[in-house]
Amino acid sequence: MRSQWKCFYALTQRELKLFFQQFFSRLIDEIVVLASWVLVFGYLMAESGLTKDFGTFIMAGAIASFGLWETTSRATFFAQDISDETINNFLILPLSSTWVFVSTAIAWAIGTSTLILMLLPIGKILLWNSFSIAHVSWWKFFFIFISGNLFYGVFALFISSLISTLRNTSWLWTRVINPLYMFCGFFYTWQSAYNVSHWIGYFNLLNPILYIVEGTKGTMFGPEGYLPFWICLTAIWLWIGIFGTLAIYRLKKRTHCL
Repeated sequence: MRSQWKCFYALTQRELKLFFQQFFSRLIDEIVVLASWVLVFGYLMAESGLTKDFGTFIMAGAIASFGLWETTSRATFFAQDISDETINNFLILPLSSTWVFVSTAIAWAIGTSTLILMLLPIGKILLWNSFSIAHVSWWKFFFIFISGNLFYGVFALFISSLISTLRNTSWLWTRVINPLYMFCGFFYTWQSAYNVSHWIGYFNLLNPILYIVEGTKGTMFGPEGYLPFWICLTAIWLWIGIFGTLAIYRLKKRTHCL
């Protein structure tokens, strides 16, 4: 058992070292995107009729959903490891293949959490008085934040199990990432979608990212107008279980561990 925990820790640490080698480059990328969105939606679009607090709304959505952006690159690299059989070097360790995959998802979650957490003070500086931290329920925020990023780690594993060839991965953006992103509540609330059409609102509940975004905004701005915290948290962990089970099963099948 002790040797298994050592292997698990070593694999997690290895993945984190690879992530932090490009940490500052990724951080700059995220800051550029966040600053662009906040400046456009929070200041420029305010002159076109949008409320001035929409920039804050977008910033909270970015904090909640940036992890989804990370899934494509990680899924692609992991699929490459499977294709060239690099992953087999870890599957022969005295550790269950399930825990090999779990260690990868946890490392991704830790890396993404660290990266995105750095954006909070940047958002505060950009928005200044428009974003008040007095309304933030920090313990609820961190529960949603950690759970959401763990979901992104598991989801990236699942996506990697779907990639059969690296010659064409554009479908990831067009068929998976873009629909999930556009209908995750980034630009609107679930309540507003429900008000437009009850059927649209109910259909939107099938999007797992919605619960991360709604839960995050509810902890930052107050619960009124957003899905309840406990519903969001429960749903996130339900989706973690679903995609985690599917990812591990499919990855075991692809690496001949079943």
